[in-house]
Amino acid sequence: MVAFGAESEEEHGGAGEAASTHAATTGTEPTETTGTETGGEGGGASGDAAAGEAVFASNGCGSCHTLAAAGASGAIGPNLDESQPDAELVVDRVTNGAGAMPAFGDQLDEQQIQDVAAYVVASTSG
Repeated sequence: MVAFGAESEEEHGGAGEAASTHAATTGTEPTETTGTETGGEGGGASGDAAAGEAVFASNGCGSCHTLAAAGASGAIGPNLDESQPDAELVVDRVTNGAGAMPAFGDQLDEQQIQDVAAYVVASTSG
């Protein structure tokens, strides 16, 4: 899923150009992510989904959100199984809040936010 305002690789020269730019600016070749990490097109998260499961549970996310993987059936916030947000959106909403959702940017560190985003994406995609 691509977030609103996200642009395709073709609009920016494709993945090959990005890899070349990465190598030129950092002196290293980019590495592929594996396992439970998320990222890539529309992704924006580089967290660990297993760690994110604990963050989701310990911060009461299921009180407001439905997420089958967590056994959560909250009805205040969006049903995450239906909305299938991308990692970038999850990171933004967890950090800054929106509507009835409070901001957690001052309660969770950046890694925890990336982890919970990875968990939500992994749990709701396909």
